[in-house]
Amino acid sequence: MDEVLNKFDTVLNCEELRGDQKQNNYESLYKNWGKFGNQEVRRKEILSIQKGNRNHELDSLRGLLELVGGVKEDHIFKSQRVAYRPNIYVAGFHKTSPVYNNVLMLSEWLIEKPEDFNENWYVVPCPTGVRVLVVADNGITKFFTKNGRFLMECRTALPGGNPTDINQRRGSFCVLDGFYVEKNNTMYVLDLLAWNSQPMTDGETEFRQYWLKTQLQELGDLYKVSKKNKVIFQLLPMVSCSMESFNNFMMKYPQFESNFPPLDGLLFYHKKAHYVAGETPLVGWLFPFMVKEVLGSNVTVNSIHELQKPSDYVTQADFIQKFTAKHAKRQNRSRRSSSNIMETETVGCKDRDQASDSAQQQEKITS
Repeated sequence: MDEVLNKFDTVLNCEELRGDQKQNNYESLYKNWGKFGNQEVRRKEILSIQKGNRNHELDSLRGLLELVGGVKEDHIFKSQRVAYRPNIYVAGFHKTSPVYNNVLMLSEWLIEKPEDFNENWYVVPCPTGVRVLVVADNGITKFFTKNGRFLMECRTALPGGNPTDINQRRGSFCVLDGFYVEKNNTMYVLDLLAWNSQPMTDGETEFRQYWLKTQLQELGDLYKVSKKNKVIFQLLPMVSCSMESFNNFMMKYPQFESNFPPLDGLLFYHKKAHYVAGETPLVGWLFPFMVKEVLGSNVTVNSIHELQKPSDYVTQADFIQKFTAKHAKRQNRSRRSSSNIMETETVGCKDRDQASDSAQQQEKITS
């Protein structure tokens, strides 16, 4: 663990020099359509930075790995010593951890077809669910929403996620990114931040996906509920955007068996992207009915996706402006109501109170 933190300290000094530039690039991307311009230019700039610094953006996760492996309390709300500190103070504990807030890598709306789309991009179908950060450490696995809200905890077969794991005695931990769907108790794994106490954020998308696939396959217990694993883990498919592969992907319906969970939208990953905290133009988001408009009329799309287009849909730009305004109002309502919600219990995998149910709905993402 000390080696990991020393690595993060070194990167922190380098990244402070670029702090203002990063803030200008990513701040308030969803507030103004014009700020999405020059996506291609910003992609090339970020890829250029990555070539010169293999540890790019690791400082963003420094606090996360400091916390992982360091908290030994049995109950996350039990003591004020727990590193689950204030954003909003409610009845003696704090609802949101500043460490787990703004950790996940989030997308921008994809508003233009990348120049290297067919050569260097992947597409991932995203289920309708709650975007979560999964932290397996100290013999327990905890789930947090993208805003750092504690969602639930349970045992899993992930490294560090179960007290019977032999590796737990060596301080092993694991951090994943994905979507949790409560109805089928399944965690759809999207990406990887750390595995067996090793940070993976400076690896390219291709490497992270290869590592995820091989490691999850070795842990066969993750695919079923058992005494040591209380949540089903399923790796989301990441498909090449070569013309043939992408057309075949867009013609497939449903993306998930029996159309459950329903498809929410599509994430597009650049093959060379490192894992960074916050929005990045190296990850794009589209609803399926936007694909032809943005990626070209030569793309074949299943007619069912076209039928899901809203009746008042005009253009992608118009949709994003309306969507952003609606999302902002919902966030404001959530902030006003959050002070009236009293959450006093840790949530188990199968025991979730009404307040947590409400919180899940508020955290439902479109990435």
